[in-house]
Amino acid sequence: MMRTFVPHGAAAALPAGWGVRRTARLAFPGPSALAADPAHTERLRVYLADLLQPYGLALDEAALARGGQSYGEMAEALIAQAVPPGESVDLLVLAYSVPDITPGRATTTWLSHLCPGTPMALAVSDQGPAAAFTALRLIQAYAAGAGLLRALLLVVEQDALPYDPGVPVALPTGSHGVALLLGPPAPGERTATIGALTTSAAPGRPGAEALAGAGGAHVPVTAIVGPALPPPPGAHRVRTADAGRPTTGVWWELAAELAAPPPGPHRLVLADQATDRGTVSLAAFDVAAAVRHAATAGRRP
Repeated sequence: MMRTFVPHGAAAALPAGWGVRRTARLAFPGPSALAADPAHTERLRVYLADLLQPYGLALDEAALARGGQSYGEMAEALIAQAVPPGESVDLLVLAYSVPDITPGRATTTWLSHLCPGTPMALAVSDQGPAAAFTALRLIQAYAAGAGLLRALLLVVEQDALPYDPGVPVALPTGSHGVALLLGPPAPGERTATIGALTTSAAPGRPGAEALAGAGGAHVPVTAIVGPALPPPPGAHRVRTADAGRPTTGVWWELAAELAAPPPGPHRLVLADQATDRGTVSLAAFDVAAAVRHAATAGRRP
């Protein structure tokens, strides 16, 4: 039997209190164990060479030899950090830009098997920095109409691209991953509730609607912006994402901000823009009080 359901609508309201419950961010400084398998490397070489040949593109043997990361293994480590023992997940969304080194694996299907609750799982790619914002909009739509209790957003990037894609791309300087567990708060928890979401702001200008306080209230705003954007007017504090994390950068900073929030109610606004695209992606989170989120950060060997 196959179970399918679709979101009720992107404009539907989230359940009360729904927001970010836990965060995790991990750096993966070395290649995955899979990259050291010569049989896998040879299969990957043949696969990529076949795909590149019709376009007159060549395989970069030196880059292939350096290895890379598999998003399945990266996500497995993030799931272990972000999902509390005894809890399950209803929806898992993986957001990425650079392909990983396991093109033959249906990664989200595999992650559904690994994640507690065997959630429905899907991926968003080919959108540059907008991928995670799109993933968050999908999660919001599903949560509003499908009765989900928990969702997991995984934003990942890896730095091994063993060929010239023929178009400008922003490659990360390393492999990084961020996990956001979303849902209603457990007893004793406070969430960073999701506010405005849009991907249609004018080029280079974070939208004013995301900077406004929840319900018209004036609260301090911390802006977390991508490296291609100027600090937005009206923000009380600004965190600029590392250019070496083109996909995970603003989410990496969000996890750090939620782990050590300022006192009192405040709003967090994320804004990012791809250098080759004209729109700005935006997301806002409202934090009612300075309650420290469960968060982990570290490096994987």
